[in-house]
Amino acid sequence: MSERILLVNPPAEVPRECYDTPDYPAIGIASVAGYLLKNGIECSVIDGKLSRLSVDDTIREIIGRRPRILGLTAMTHMIVTAHRIAAAVKAQCPETIVVLGGFHGSFLPERTLREFPSFDYIVVGEGEIAFHKFVRAIFDGGDPSRIQGVASREGKTIRVNGRGEIADNLDDLGMPAWELFPPARMYPVMSQRGCPFGCNFCSRPYGRKVRRRSVEHVIAEIKRNIEQFGCTATDFYDETFTVNKKHAAALCKAIIAEGINGKVRFWAYVHANTIDLPTARLLKEANFSSVGFGVESGNPQIMARMKKGVGPEDVLRAARVLREAKLDFAAYFILGHPNETRQTAWDTIRLAAKVNPNSVAIGLMVPYPGSQIWELATRGQGGYKLIGVNWEDFNKQIGNALEMDNLPRRTMERLQLQGYLYVYLRNLRFREMFEAIWINRKRIAFILRKLIRPSRRVASSSWFEQPASNPATGTPA
Repeated sequence: MSERILLVNPPAEVPRECYDTPDYPAIGIASVAGYLLKNGIECSVIDGKLSRLSVDDTIREIIGRRPRILGLTAMTHMIVTAHRIAAAVKAQCPETIVVLGGFHGSFLPERTLREFPSFDYIVVGEGEIAFHKFVRAIFDGGDPSRIQGVASREGKTIRVNGRGEIADNLDDLGMPAWELFPPARMYPVMSQRGCPFGCNFCSRPYGRKVRRRSVEHVIAEIKRNIEQFGCTATDFYDETFTVNKKHAAALCKAIIAEGINGKVRFWAYVHANTIDLPTARLLKEANFSSVGFGVESGNPQIMARMKKGVGPEDVLRAARVLREAKLDFAAYFILGHPNETRQTAWDTIRLAAKVNPNSVAIGLMVPYPGSQIWELATRGQGGYKLIGVNWEDFNKQIGNALEMDNLPRRTMERLQLQGYLYVYLRNLRFREMFEAIWINRKRIAFILRKLIRPSRRVASSSWFEQPASNPATGTPA
């Protein structure tokens, strides 16, 4: 007997990153499923990552259920795997309608439908309302290709009907359908969608207008997660949790008043310019075990051009505030900004060491579709050379998407490893360095294998050989 609707989060072909083997369920398909259930439409899910399924296991599971509508979600580096699953399912179940959701298809709907023939439709943008209307059209005998937010083929022509309808009142979307998933250790929550900042490397999938859920609705969801699913940890998936400090404060005070802070530990993204001491102390009282914020670069000129609205002093002030509040924090950096050089990359590494966060991540720039960096890289501007030949290369830690005129890929990868070592060694954090090496051993081994491949493009040099000076900033390297 076939199922009507099946939503799938594909597993990674070769798990190498922590997000390939998460201890939390996928909020995207859970939110779509929750909206369907809220509107009286039954569905089921397969979370390949959470369930630790292989790609072949996932294919067999889908074929065994023979769904009428199969919804797959994929970010850019997962799109090839998603299509492999779609093609295998279509070969065995040609009656199944395959719908793609997620960021990659949302930003490149025409290209994705032309490149991957086993996707029948794409839901562009936020998926709850558009996919619900799509399902209604299929089962009522309507035409789904005319629905706002649905991309489809009409012969050799691709039809894209804009982005999906959005709910200004996010409470109307209901809650994620966690009851359809295996038990998890952590359940994510979104209290708002949208981000007002203009970072050039970000695609801003929810737009720049910030839409918030009511405090009451968020608290009800967290309490439900505790009572029904045994939730002990919650990460807020807001792009910037503290973008409105009054909203963040109201949530924290409600968490404290309800006694939730004694049952659940929290985590969230903040922004260097939206964190102050009262807010940090309130987060600590509400049992936020840590927060994270993007720094991206340590070069003042690059920081100004990336349109994040912060400079080195803002970052250092935020770090001081979080330390004074005794709130652990992670800081995220990127190597490979437009016209990056070894000098500016070392500005970033030195600032990372100066910030000295509890947890540090140094990624390599990925030209995500929909971002300004994507536009620069595809036009060969900003000193960029696209070298990735496969969407699977669009991974910021172990990918191979681009290099710079001034920085061959091998040099960028070496600077990445140097950066991690420099942060720990400069701050005499030897034990934590070895712990980080052990935790990330698969990723490190993969990067090292890439680095030791024969190459005539990279001259040998000392691992910690830094430029004599940075002409852009005057700072010693």
